[in-house]
Amino acid sequence: MKKTTMKDIALQANVSVATVSYVLNRVDNQTIPEKTRNQILSLAEELHYIPNLAARSLANKKTGLVGVLVHNSAYMPPWKLYAQFTFIRALEQRLTDAGYHTLLYSLGTDHPSLNIIVERKLEAVFLIDVHDESFYSISKHFVEGIPLILIDSMIEDKLFKQVLYNYRSALRKVMPEDLSQVCLIMESFNNSLLTNFIQDSLPLPEKAIFKVQNMEELNTILSEGIYKEAIVINEFIGSCVEKSGVFARLSVLCTCNCPEMLGEDVQKFIFTGDKSATAFELMQELLHRPDYSKQENNRYFVD
Repeated sequence: MKKTTMKDIALQANVSVATVSYVLNRVDNQTIPEKTRNQILSLAEELHYIPNLAARSLANKKTGLVGVLVHNSAYMPPWKLYAQFTFIRALEQRLTDAGYHTLLYSLGTDHPSLNIIVERKLEAVFLIDVHDESFYSISKHFVEGIPLILIDSMIEDKLFKQVLYNYRSALRKVMPEDLSQVCLIMESFNNSLLTNFIQDSLPLPEKAIFKVQNMEELNTILSEGIYKEAIVINEFIGSCVEKSGVFARLSVLCTCNCPEMLGEDVQKFIFTGDKSATAFELMQELLHRPDYSKQENNRYFVD
């Protein structure tokens, strides 16, 4: 099957190839009627036009590639997999709608190899749930000017922007007055600063905070039956806890956008903000407003 070109679209739209190029490459300094613009975009979709990234790169020195880097390990519990999947899927859709192409790459926890993605000359990079000890070894591979945005991670460096749920605010909203019989059950994050931030959000003793890495650990916690009430981060974990029937009162922070997994008796906290939208808009600001990276605020909390 012959690959559709800009010339094919131009012939059907009865416009010049240059006009098609301006529309498909989103050149903003050209005045093109909205009707013509919509016609070209519709034809491109109808004819299954696939942009030539190499040609686009030569023309405007941009590849249109955005990297999404995720730490991988031998075993990842289903709650972590789904939380990351829902975010990546939403972010990829936003990037696609804006004309970018997403390069998803899994990083080993010990010695992440970045040679492949560095060669692709990415325009921006999202790094999800980063290990503290490997962050700088990863970030040094990307040249200055490429936005490097951390997701579900915290780092004490104002050069790097960070997007995460406002766990502190959410936890305080579901926190009961009497905490003597309350425990916190949360997924185990790779990032220790984020873990500490969450733990410090509730005045609970360390022994009442459980960071679960797998079902075996979760089942052990549930079998002990020490506490009467539980606050849980992640509705997949919350669903398992609810089914156990161990706690008289259960509150769950929904981080996977699946509150329907939980029963009516569960107190649910649903984040109304969109983490993927915040991350995408931040990337756009950093790409198109160079001075934006100098702003003091480097943490963007999603409520």
